[in-house]
Amino acid sequence: MKYVAIIGALVVLLAVLVAGPLLTIASLNTLFGLNIAYTLGTYFSVMWMNLTTFGGLGLAILSLKKG
Repeated sequence: MKYVAIIGALVVLLAVLVAGPLLTIASLNTLFGLNIAYTLGTYFSVMWMNLTTFGGLGLAILSLKKG
């Protein structure tokens, strides 16, 4: 039963990593009418944007908790 939970968590994490950039592009298109195309380039650009902005936010929160 323990392994099923671990595999399930990994599947959910993988699904979020794959769907996250696509959902970000879709939300920007819907909210602001930007008409951003769904291409591999925009997919990786949004992945990079999410990693740099939210990854840095996570590090800033961790440093605030320590200090």
